Amino acid sequence: MSPDTIIGIVFFLGMMVMIFCGIPVFISMLVASFGGFLALSFGGTNMMLTQFTDSVFNLGANYDYAVLPLFMLVGALAGATGIAEGAFSSMRKWLGRVKGGLLYTVIASNAIFGACSGASVAGNIVFGKLAVPELKKANYSEKYSLGCVTAAGALSTLIPPSMGILMFCIVAPSPIMYQGRAMSLSVGTALVSGIIPGILTAIALALTVRIIGHVKKGSIPPGGGPKVPMLEKLKSLNLIIPIFLLFGLIIGGTMLGWFSATVGGAIGAAAVCVYALFKRIPLKKIFLCIWDAALMEGGIFPIIVGGQIFSRFVALSGLADYLSRLIVSLNAPVFVVFLLVMLLYIVCGCVMDIISIIIITVPVVFPILTALGYSPYAIIIALCFIAEIAGLTPPIGMNVFATANALRINPTLIFKGVLPFFLCEVIMVMVIAFFPEIVTFLPDLIGRV
Repeated sequence: MSPDTIIGIVFFLGMMVMIFCGIPVFISMLVASFGGFLALSFGGTNMMLTQFTDSVFNLGANYDYAVLPLFMLVGALAGATGIAEGAFSSMRKWLGRVKGGLLYTVIASNAIFGACSGASVAGNIVFGKLAVPELKKANYSEKYSLGCVTAAGALSTLIPPSMGILMFCIVAPSPIMYQGRAMSLSVGTALVSGIIPGILTAIALALTVRIIGHVKKGSIPPGGGPKVPMLEKLKSLNLIIPIFLLFGLIIGGTMLGWFSATVGGAIGAAAVCVYALFKRIPLKKIFLCIWDAALMEGGIFPIIVGGQIFSRFVALSGLADYLSRLIVSLNAPVFVVFLLVMLLYIVCGCVMDIISIIIITVPVVFPILTALGYSPYAIIIALCFIAEIAGLTPPIGMNVFATANALRINPTLIFKGVLPFFLCEVIMVMVIAFFPEIVTFLPDLIGRV
C-alpha cells in the first residue's frame, strides 16, 4: 500500500466520522479534502488552492448542472398545479373498491406522480396529506398505511425524471471500463433504464400489501363502497393526461436524441409553467415554486462542490484503484461484494440523504462494481434505489422524518409499519442487480444501449 493510499484511507474515514458526529456533509467533505490535499503535497498549498478555486468556478459554470434546478422546478410546479391530486383521484376510482384498494391507489399514484416529481420526499408529503386521512376513515391499520405511503415515495427514484439517477450520472467517473472497453454514460439511457424496475417495484409493493392483508387479519379492511361506472373511470383518466404529456415531452425527447437532459429539463419547466398559467395558478404561487426550487438547489450545490473536490482527492490518492485491486484479489463472489455495498448504503442512509450518499460513495464503489462485470446501468438503478430506501432506516431515516413532519406524527409509528415494505424494496434491489436484463431491456429495445 502506497503512502498516498494510506492518506486517502485516513481522510476518508475522518470524513465519515465527522458526518456521523453531525457535522454537515459538505463541510465534512471540504475539511477532509483540504487536509488530504495538503498531506498529499507534503504541506504544499498549490494543489489545494487549485482545487478550492479553479475547480469550484468550473463546477459553477458547468452547463450540465443546470438540469438539477430545472427538474426541481418541474416537480414543485407539478405539485402546485394539482397533478398529484388528479393522479390520486383517478387511481382511486379504478382501485378503491377492492380489498387494499386505497393502498394500491397510493402506490399507483406515486408511480404516476414520479413521472414529473423526481424526488421521493415530494410524493411522501403530498400523498401523506392526501391519503392518510382517507385511510383512517376506512379503518386501515395506521402503521401499515404510513409505512406504505412512505415506502411508495421511493418509486420516484426509479421512474424518470429521477434526481438520484441524474446526480449519479453527473458524479460518476466517465469514461468507465466495462467488459474490456471504455464507455461513457448516457443520462437519457440511465433515465429510461429505471422505467421497468419502477413498474415491477410498484407491483411488488402491491403484493406486499396483499400479503399483509392475509397475515395481519384486520389490518386491511375488505373492499366495497359505491360502484364507479366505467364511463366515470374512463373520464378520470383525463386527470393524468398532463403527467403523461410532460413525461413524453421530457423523456421522449431525450430518448430520441432530440435534445440533452438539460434542455429537456428546461423544456419541461417551461411546459409546466404554461400549464400552471392555464390552470390559473396565481403568479405569486408560481414564483414561490421557483423560489423553492432555488432554495433546494442552494442546499444541494454545496454538497456537489464538496463531493466533486473530495472525489478528486480520492482519485489522486489512488484509494479507489487500491480498493478495486484488493477486492478482485480476494476472489470473493461478486454477489458478496454487492451485498457489502448495500450494507454500506443502508448504514449511510441512517444519517444522510440520497444525494449525499451518491456523491460520497459513487466515485469509490462504481468503478469497483463495473470492474467486477456488473452492467453500469444496472448498478446505477440498483445503487440509486438502495440509497433512496436507505432513508427508511432508523434512527434518522430522512424519508420517514419528512413524512412524519408533514403529518405531525411520531416517526416511531412509521418505522414500525415500514419494515415489510422496506424488505420488499431491498429484495427488488437484489433482483435488479442480479438480473440486469430488467434494466437494459427497454434501452436495448429502443436502441439506447
